[in-house]
Formats: sequence, structure tokens, C-alpha cells
Amino acid sequence: MARRMDRRRFLASTAAAGGTVLISACGGGSSSGGGGGDSGAARPAVGKEPGTISVYEWQGYEAAGTKAQTYMKVPGKSYVDEFGASTINYTAFGNKVKEKSGGRMEIRFHAASSLYPGPELIPAVLDGRAEIAPILASYLTDVLLEMGPLELPFMTSSMEEHKKAAFQMRGFYGEMLAKKGLKLIAMSTWPSQQIFSTAPIRTVADWKGKKIRVYGADSANLTRILGGAPVNIAFGEVYSALEKKTVDGAMTSATNAEPMKFFEVAKYVDYWYLAGAAQEWIVANQKSWDALPADLQQIVLDAVKETNLEEKEWSDAIAFDERVRKRLPELGMTIVDPPKEELAKARQAAKAAWDTWLTRTGADGKRGLEMALKALGR
Repeated sequence: MARRMDRRRFLASTAAAGGTVLISACGGGSSSGGGGGDSGAARPAVGKEPGTISVYEWQGYEAAGTKAQTYMKVPGKSYVDEFGASTINYTAFGNKVKEKSGGRMEIRFHAASSLYPGPELIPAVLDGRAEIAPILASYLTDVLLEMGPLELPFMTSSMEEHKKAAFQMRGFYGEMLAKKGLKLIAMSTWPSQQIFSTAPIRTVADWKGKKIRVYGADSANLTRILGGAPVNIAFGEVYSALEKKTVDGAMTSATNAEPMKFFEVAKYVDYWYLAGAAQEWIVANQKSWDALPADLQQIVLDAVKETNLEEKEWSDAIAFDERVRKRLPELGMTIVDPPKEELAKARQAAKAAWDTWLTRTGADGKRGLEMALKALGR
């Protein structure tokens, strides 16, 4: 009969005894705490909101006289569009791992809120409570803040631009994660960040006095710099906040217009491109990773490549971003494109937030920013 192993024992004996890896993911409901996180129960079609974090937890089991096997429930994104892109991508990844391991390791897709709220995920994976987890840029704290130069306000203006620079910085990301005892497995993304509003926000002057829903320290600082009043509201409460006019606008992805029905309570989407993308890194706690048999480690890494997981996640997000811009007018929404000179004003003002970031990230942050600017051709 199978018996459950102590977590510490599992980490020490997985290679010999085999184990069970449980991974669960958050949906797009509400959450508490800072950052951009919005977690909640999964549902058929929910908005893809930056900060919705997937969480993995490994638990060990031992079954006498049976073949050692490792199970993994893979994280799901917080949305499913009409093509169920992320479900398809992660299911294919899991199937490839099962195939390559001859059934010794299985990755099962599981998209349901669980384990840790988004703001708690980074400390959880750092101390090994969550052995593998995706880290979202919106949740970066001082302990990993230096990884976020591309996430600074107005640093990138499209997902393609963000992607090109991000992949050039893979080595830097791996180095920064390794310093904290984490291993980079793959890089993913969330769509670009815009503003839903009840009145158009076309110029920097239009920000003045506006109450804007934000999802982290950087977005709050930017709102203050541009003259607005930041309001920290959980994603699940954005609809009611716009409906009741608790806020005048909300930062999030334009892709949330239809699945979250924001088109019912906000008639404008202001394309400020506050961030060209919201990056995500799938990482493993290094000690936990080292406890896996070497061949299973390699199978996971090979499966990422053979299923083209990273490219599919980025290309699907880009395509979804493009589709929704065409869809917005059909939903009765007005697209607002701020003039280039206004975007330039906002970008210049945002440099104050960059300076604050640099004082908090030290030499690594300075080096990361220089690399980011070089990757962007600036």
C-alpha cells in the first residue's frame, strides 16, 4: 500500500524512490495583497490578467513493488481564448514528457486556484515550499527586482519588441535567478498593458486627478507621476469598481474586455502601452530540482524545446493581443491611441520611476538596465 512521505524526506530521496509532483494553477478571480496578482477559481473563459500566478507543489509517495513514477500537474494561464491556446500548449508539453519518459513521468494540466496567493509565490519558491513555479514580473520584490528592467513603465511598446529583448537577456535572467537558488526552465508572457476607462485618457493632462486601478508598486508610482491617484483593487473587483465608478480607469490587458465583460462598464480602451508585455519565468527551486533524477531533469528541458513551448506561448499571446484590438469596436468600445508626443511626455516623466528602481536594485539593476537598453537598440 502506498504511504505518504515527509516532504523533507522526499527531497532527499526522490531519485531513489520516485515521487509524485503536484502542480496547481490559479485562475483569473480575485486576490489580496500587492503586485499584479489576481487569483481565483478557474472558469470556462476568464480574463488573462498579469499577476495571475500558477503554483507548483511536489509531494512524495512510495508504493512498494511498483515502478517509480513522477506525476506533475502543469500550470494553466488565467484565460482560455477561443482556441484554448495555453491549454493546448501545456497539454502537449505534458504529453511529450510522458512519452519521452516511457510513463515514468507525467505532466497533467491543471488550471484551478490553489496553494499560494500571488504575492506569496516568490518567497514560497525561494524557500522550497513551492519547488517549481512561474514568477510573474508584476510580483517582483526587492529580492528579485533586478530582473525587471524590461518591465519598467514605457520601456517597451509592443509584445514583439519586448520578446526580442527578453530572449537576448536570457543569460542575465538565469544568472540573477541562480544567485537566489533558482533555475530558469522557460520564459512565457502575458499581453500588453493598457487602460480601460469611463472617459478617454488621450493626453498626459487627462491623467490628472483620475483614480486608476493599479496592480503593483511600479504602476502605482507611474500613476502618481502622471498626476493620477492609484487605487489597489483586486482583479476580481475591477468590474464592480468601474461600474460603481469607484475608479475612473483600470490598468490591465485589453484582452480582458470580452471575457471579463469590461466592455459593459468602460467604453474606452486607452492604448498607452504601459508595458509591451508582462513577462513570466518558469523556475525551479535548485535544491528541489537537483533532487530529481538527472534523466527526468533532461526530459523536462527537452520537452520544453521539442514542443516549442516558449515560442507558442509568446506567439499565442501576441496573436490574442492583435485579435482583441479588432474585436473592441464590435463590442461597442472606442480605441484611444494617444499621440506620439503624449507618449513621449509620459515616457520622459516615467524616468523618475526608473531612477527609483535603480536605487533599489544596485549594480545588478544597473547592468540589467544597460543590457535592456542595448537589446532595444537605445
